[in-house]
Amino acid sequence: MSKNILWRKAAVLGGIWAASEIVLGSFLHNARVPFSGELLTAIGIAILVAGHRLWPERGLLWRAGLVCAAMKSVSPSAVIFGPMLAISMEGLLAEAGVRLLGCNPAGYLLAGGLAMCWALAHKAVNLLIFYGPDTVAVYLRGVEWMRLRGGFGPGNLWVPLILLFAVYFLAGAAAAVAGMCAENKTASAPAPAAERPAIKLHGGRASDGRAYSVPALILHILFIAAVMSAGRKIPAAAMLAVAGVYSAVCARYYLRARSLLKHYGIWTGVLAASLTAGLMLGSISAGFYMALRAFMLTFGFAAIGCELTNPSIRWLLERLGGGVFFETLEYAFNALPGIIAGLPPGRDFARRPLSVLGEAVARAPFLLETLGRVPVFIITGAHGSGKSELVMKLAELLRGSGKKPGGICAAGLWENGLRSGFDVINLYSGTRVKLCRREAGGSIRAGEFRFSEEGLASGLAALSGGALSEADVVFVDEVGFLELDGGGWAAPLRELSRGRKPRVLVVRDYLVERVVAYLSLDRPVIWEVGNITAAAALYELLGAIEM
Repeated sequence: MSKNILWRKAAVLGGIWAASEIVLGSFLHNARVPFSGELLTAIGIAILVAGHRLWPERGLLWRAGLVCAAMKSVSPSAVIFGPMLAISMEGLLAEAGVRLLGCNPAGYLLAGGLAMCWALAHKAVNLLIFYGPDTVAVYLRGVEWMRLRGGFGPGNLWVPLILLFAVYFLAGAAAAVAGMCAENKTASAPAPAAERPAIKLHGGRASDGRAYSVPALILHILFIAAVMSAGRKIPAAAMLAVAGVYSAVCARYYLRARSLLKHYGIWTGVLAASLTAGLMLGSISAGFYMALRAFMLTFGFAAIGCELTNPSIRWLLERLGGGVFFETLEYAFNALPGIIAGLPPGRDFARRPLSVLGEAVARAPFLLETLGRVPVFIITGAHGSGKSELVMKLAELLRGSGKKPGGICAAGLWENGLRSGFDVINLYSGTRVKLCRREAGGSIRAGEFRFSEEGLASGLAALSGGALSEADVVFVDEVGFLELDGGGWAAPLRELSRGRKPRVLVVRDYLVERVVAYLSLDRPVIWEVGNITAAAALYELLGAIEM
């Protein structure tokens, strides 16, 4: 089967998993339910198993895990590496279980057990990373305490850990059974997707308005590496000062890091746990170091997570072969509002989890079909902002990438500092014809401009099915009052809506909402001139062409 289709299936399955974490995770957090992380992992296993029984495709599970991990990591309250590693590894281990024993109950039981075991292994790895080698000493002290009171011999230091892994494996197998039962539940009719806002790209800035910085990303990575390797070599006073300054810098420049400061309860718990561990080791300063290390690494990972959303880095990863993954994430994020809209509140989810999971997975084919919609891009801006110039630059870049632009561009003409008219350019053939001028009279007018019949005929011909048969992208510059009244390019726009080629429409900023409603556009991507570079727009177009 096509890898693109497999990635889209993974986008749906990973999106359902991410949606369950958002809905049920919020409920579990607010209810302060113990072992909420394990419960969420069990839900994820059930979703993976139910989804794999629907689509028994090789490679589906690890892809779904990677999609869910990436989706969860970009939430404002999350740190990127924890979710990315934990959830992606759960998907990978589930994939390994199915491949080892096959798409049968035994394979699904092994998949669930391995995936749940990673939840425990991830906790152990996190403790080692955030608190350092002292974690092992704390464990050994705890085992020694158990030996003295519970009878564990000196040669059985790892028995408690082995028993824990066995319990987790059985819990994962039980979650897999739930997934096999959930898949057989009868789903209700697909719920209509929630109203989706247009997606806005911000060019070289993050969603909080901060400029991206590759040097800052490198500095954060180097700082984290230094903290992890330094151990307790840094004096306590210096460590406290460094932690304070670094967290303040991160909170100043990163919204995600700033939100971490609000979680007083979490930091109080971290400090209490660290100091308790220090007492077990016989050194209160060791616990103090463990708390500061965890504090700094949390802020550092949050900052790195923000910088990794840089479009330049995304473009680089795409060049290195990661383009299909980012395209899949776009599918998943577009589907997420509809998935969440189809899920009940967290309390209902907790009361009848199997029915809810069965309904969600049964809607997966419907969600997959909706992901196949052809994307529409809108270039917008004020008068004279450079919309047509961006169209011409994109057409040039597409040709340089081996793609064929089609459609039209309205090249503006100026006279004594005043817009005097437009010529229509056929982007496929390169021919240029007079379109309109600022003249009196004429039967076809838009504002102060009189349109020539020759120019309109040329534009309509450039937008005809025959002229666009070999084009990879269709440009329509521009869609304005004339089209909203049913004239100009209105007729070919309606025909284009039934096609399968990506469209780029040029619309003035104050007409965007009217054009979106008039053409019934579904989730158009908005490019604001000045906030999007031609290179970033090209990346989006090339991804749309490959759908």
